[in-house]
Amino acid sequence: MTIFETHNIFAEYARLAKKWCICISWDTDNNIDELFKAAPYLNLNHLQIISDGQALLTFDSEDEMWVFYNQTVGDDGPTKSNPYSGPCRVYALTISPDGIFQNENT
Repeated sequence: MTIFETHNIFAEYARLAKKWCICISWDTDNNIDELFKAAPYLNLNHLQIISDGQALLTFDSEDEMWVFYNQTVGDDGPTKSNPYSGPCRVYALTISPDGIFQNENT
């Protein structure tokens, strides 16, 4: 038997797809309006993702990935692209096309 932790599955996907990725997660007890401010690319079309409290974002380029990473407000607080300073925090972890974890916003 093999037991996979979600982050490892995400890293393996990035490697197999040869895509830049961001793994995001948050406390599902957060107010949904606050979540949308901390991660403005999420919306009501993502209700299952919001309920799950985590997602994998995939990108065709590293530059595109950084645009979304820089919009995500985590424990480091507001970013240059997102001045939100409310109570919600969204953890973001970048993954290279080689499946290697890179940067996190904590």
